[in-house]
Amino acid sequence: MFVSGSGRFEVVLTQTRKRHVTTRIKRHTTGEKLMEKNRVRSSLGQFLFCVFSVLLCSEMSMAQDFDSAMRAYEKKEYAVALTEFTAVAEQGDEEAQLIVGKMYMIGQGVEKDSEQAIKWFKAAAGQGNADAQFFLGAMYLLPQRDTVEGLKWLRLSADQDMQDAQFLLGMAYLKGQNFAHDSVQAEMWLRLAAAHGGEFYQSQLGEAEKQMTPDQIAQAKALVAAWKPKVAAVPSAKQE
Repeated sequence: MFVSGSGRFEVVLTQTRKRHVTTRIKRHTTGEKLMEKNRVRSSLGQFLFCVFSVLLCSEMSMAQDFDSAMRAYEKKEYAVALTEFTAVAEQGDEEAQLIVGKMYMIGQGVEKDSEQAIKWFKAAAGQGNADAQFFLGAMYLLPQRDTVEGLKWLRLSADQDMQDAQFLLGMAYLKGQNFAHDSVQAEMWLRLAAAHGGEFYQSQLGEAEKQMTPDQIAQAKALVAAWKPKVAAVPSAKQE
């Protein structure tokens, strides 16, 4: 879709160039200079309108394609849905990328493929999608593919106040497998997860606190009080 848009841009640019080439070289009077400026402004306005129209049509077309894919998914036509979602995902739509990642992860309309799932989760996660960051972090962490990558993506999701990412991050710090155990960080993230509600999260926090000292719990409470969620958190240059 963007290819066709690019083609339309080129047409407008070509027409603009032709206008300037065919304009006779002559000495402009003040009035003629003013008329030329107005023509340039008019051409610029038309060009910007064309650009806006192409972008708007492209967004509308992408939305229609997404809706078509969702209808197929709801009908359980998973193979069709996967094909259509993938087409939208390839255009950079983070929600479509997330869904394609999930379908590869659980094997809907296709054989399970963890590498493809990671590819699409990473595409959406790089745009700040908290759900994709959670799934990506979990896939790296739980099978112990890459603990550092797993913690990185879980932290970005947890920073956006995603409950399951906060819980899994807290449990990771509590267990301390393949990285430093940190009771204060564990308490902090488990407490943030429990704050969303849910008996399971609250019971897990209670069990975890049995392993902690009053001082560790107090430190964690201070961190929770100072914590603020981030919007669309993405990796920094140092984290890449």
